[in-house]
Amino acid sequence: MKCILTESYGGPEVLQVEEVPVPQVGPNGVLVRIHATSVNPLDWKLRQGLLRPVMDLRFPIILGCDFSGVVEKVGNSVTLFKPGDEVYGFKDGRVGKTYRGTYAEYAVAPEKAVARKPANLSHEEAAAMPVAAVSAWQGLVKYGKIKAGSRVLIHAGAGGVGSFAIQTAKAFGAYVAATASGRNQDLLRELGADLPIDYEQERFEEKISGYDVVLDNVGKSVWGGSLSVLKPGGRLVSLVPPSPKEPAGKLRFFASTGSQVAGWALRGLLTGKFLTLLMVKPQGGELEKLTALVEAGKVKPVIQKVYSLEEIAEAHTVSEQGHVRGKLVLRI
Repeated sequence: MKCILTESYGGPEVLQVEEVPVPQVGPNGVLVRIHATSVNPLDWKLRQGLLRPVMDLRFPIILGCDFSGVVEKVGNSVTLFKPGDEVYGFKDGRVGKTYRGTYAEYAVAPEKAVARKPANLSHEEAAAMPVAAVSAWQGLVKYGKIKAGSRVLIHAGAGGVGSFAIQTAKAFGAYVAATASGRNQDLLRELGADLPIDYEQERFEEKISGYDVVLDNVGKSVWGGSLSVLKPGGRLVSLVPPSPKEPAGKLRFFASTGSQVAGWALRGLLTGKFLTLLMVKPQGGELEKLTALVEAGKVKPVIQKVYSLEEIAEAHTVSEQGHVRGKLVLRI
């Protein structure tokens, strides 16, 4: 099969199109013929070695988490899917010390990480969803505990996670404020934000107060302001852990991350507020709930551009530069 194989840590140039054998299917596995995948920040952070202290990989590796495609084969313990089913999902690519992700024509995912693809989405649209949409769901529903009438602030509302978060929160009946640059204010409104905030011109902490939940897709630079706009008992859920900007040793990595998170969490607790650092996990059941929202017309993916597999280096470069509008998708 064709895939993007990475032989070492480095820049986008280490991403190379190669041929490797189709993976074998275990008892609980689902072999998917992938039609599309997408780029997530995790992909280029792994490629650069920024996460080496927690994921020291043995090369060669295949990056990628998201997938949308057709079931080719299932393990003998799989009961929910059969060959020919259109599915989507995301997988944790770690296999021992190596990584076998979804930048490939075929990938095996555990049954629990797979869901039925929304009937009204193409494979390219569906591939934009899994990591970003499940991150939004877990941040808002599982940890944020939103409900009808909740007041929610979403940072980076025009990005991959943010665009799904706005729509998910609105589907639950929440009042949503969201931040983005000036050029993306119209997109925030299209997605359903009740209060779009231009972070280039306005300070969000001067616009709102008494909120129930803040979903952070930016990082610790917004944690202070975010805690200040929460009411007592409110929750700040962050998807962006503080970490070194360049490859670091294990001691420095954990010292940097752990001390900063502990400090901010204590600061929140002193005012009766809670900080949660979210590490999203594949959950097909949550994707099934998102499928229902998509098919009901309440959630839709935002895609900035679709790339060919051979354009993977360009897609990584664009993702690393930040300020992506929605998602970057790879057509396999």
